Amino acid sequence: MNLFLLIRHILIISTNLSIGTLLIRLAVGSIMIVHGTGKLFSVGPAAMSIHQFTGFLASLGVPAPSIAAWVVALIELVGGLCILVGFLTRFAAFVVGIDMLAATLLVHLPEGFSDSELTIVLCLVSLALISFGAGKLSIDEFVVDDRPNSMLSVGE
Repeated sequence: MNLFLLIRHILIISTNLSIGTLLIRLAVGSIMIVHGTGKLFSVGPAAMSIHQFTGFLASLGVPAPSIAAWVVALIELVGGLCILVGFLTRFAAFVVGIDMLAATLLVHLPEGFSDSELTIVLCLVSLALISFGAGKLSIDEFVVDDRPNSMLSVGE
């Protein structure tokens, strides 16, 4: 009987981790998709044309602001999509985490902590996804390298 309870407990924990990781991916992925889409297509609640975003980056003194604007917008859209569906999750989370760290330090933190809370959380949750991987409810589970030390491994 004790062995049965132990196995049941392990299965419940494994299922909860998979669902928890899925929920984290849905949150981060959807936010990043909205912001990337807003920059690339000037639609949605985060709408800002790529031209406006380029000007904004130039005003911050970012080198090559036109290239940086396109890179950031594509990272947010494509990285968000990858995180959302759980494809190349660790790599996408790494790139999105760097993007959010830069956004925090260059844009939001100088305006005060309350303005930077979202980007700080997105950066830290991206780091967590690098650690956890995509989980079992993901494309990574079926198609990506399963070696434990691989940046592309699924993890638990």
